[in-house]
Amino acid sequence: MKISNPLTSIKNLITKEKTLLDHWFATDERIRFSLLASLNMGLRYVLFVGLSLVFTTLHYQITLLLMWLISSFIAFYSYKKFVFSTQGNHLQEYLKSIAIWILSYFINAGILTLLVTNYQINLYIGQAIAICFLLISNYLLFKHFAFRRPAPMTPWEKLLSMFDIIHKN
Repeated sequence: MKISNPLTSIKNLITKEKTLLDHWFATDERIRFSLLASLNMGLRYVLFVGLSLVFTTLHYQITLLLMWLISSFIAFYSYKKFVFSTQGNHLQEYLKSIAIWILSYFINAGILTLLVTNYQINLYIGQAIAICFLLISNYLLFKHFAFRRPAPMTPWEKLLSMFDIIHKN
């Protein structure tokens, strides 16, 4: 029986993990967002159920608030690091993310009301339609608002920046 070197085992594990991360970041950003958004929604549900067991259903508003606070940090971090890969600006991006989630709530409520009330679509089918719309709109809002990257500098701007004439973030 061959005994492997612990350092070799650790190196192999790191190499494998690096390969998995390489595959993850090679995947289209929209797919990464969809997967993480789905996982975050599942996590929110599990947190809600778990916290409901602790606080009982009599205090479901407290449970809902705690679930939202915990899951918003997790969702924000996962989108920031594993979808859009931005650096810095944590507070500014988090506040923009909260604005997106608030807007998303009202859009969700509006779509659901419209589909159920005006078009007599089943509540659950209506929510599925709303979620599909929100997945697309939230991706665009997170990409172009919360985690927007600065536009690359033109060659002219690069030249001027060498002389400290302009400052572009």
